[in-house]
Amino acid sequence: MVMKKVLFIPLFLLTLIAFASVTFADNERVFDQAGLFSDTEKVELQEQAIQLTEQFQLDIRIVTTDDSGGKSARDYASDFYDSHGFGYEGTADGILYLIDMDNREVYIFTRDRIVDYFPDVTVEEILDHVYPYLTEEAYGESAKAFLSDLETTMNDGIPEGPSSSGGYAQSDNSTSYSSSTSQGELVKELLIYFAIAIGVGVISVGIMAMYNRGRSTTTAHTYLESNSFTVTNKMDRHYNTRVTQQKIQRNSNNGGGSSFSGGGRSGGGGRGF
Repeated sequence: MVMKKVLFIPLFLLTLIAFASVTFADNERVFDQAGLFSDTEKVELQEQAIQLTEQFQLDIRIVTTDDSGGKSARDYASDFYDSHGFGYEGTADGILYLIDMDNREVYIFTRDRIVDYFPDVTVEEILDHVYPYLTEEAYGESAKAFLSDLETTMNDGIPEGPSSSGGYAQSDNSTSYSSSTSQGELVKELLIYFAIAIGVGVISVGIMAMYNRGRSTTTAHTYLESNSFTVTNKMDRHYNTRVTQQKIQRNSNNGGGSSFSGGGRSGGGGRGF
């Protein structure tokens, strides 16, 4: 009995350690393979990435490398995302921030639903923000700036389209009116237009009734003798018809972002430093 208890305790501890290792690997948000972050920066970035992941329901990963294996920064980011099976709760929705010291390039990689939040102009704005930190070798600060811009972008929502200033107009579900027109004035104007429409309608109907009162009711049947017109001959002709069918090729491209080997929609952009 004592031996069974002694054996049970190590097995329980091994199971607990294995479960904890799997859980930690799944929650790991910072992969500092190039050793660019301090221990304090890793903890801060990890906590902030987890918070934003749950807040916006997307997978957020920060990766550094000093060996891209001969790949471009874009391909490395895409392959790293796919090979680790990143995504949020059964989807591939997510974003990856890569600092590639081998190619000396920073790259922002987006996947599926998140592509819509980060069009080219938004990615370029974020790169403008993080770039100065990279040139000063403040790599942890660049990652913090990325997370800050990510939070702002997700809060703004999906851009509707290009504005006159070259940026993107943000989606807004609320209805706005001009400051010079209050809701009370708008109601008054609608009532006035409604009354005018009714008045025009009444006048139009009255004029039409007066005009039709004196019109003659004579029709073509007035001058046609009954049974004076008879069809004596009729002929049916049949023409041969031919139906042809042609297959129409359809474009299967869904648009939005660039397609990579991992499937789904992918997008993003990068810049050398």
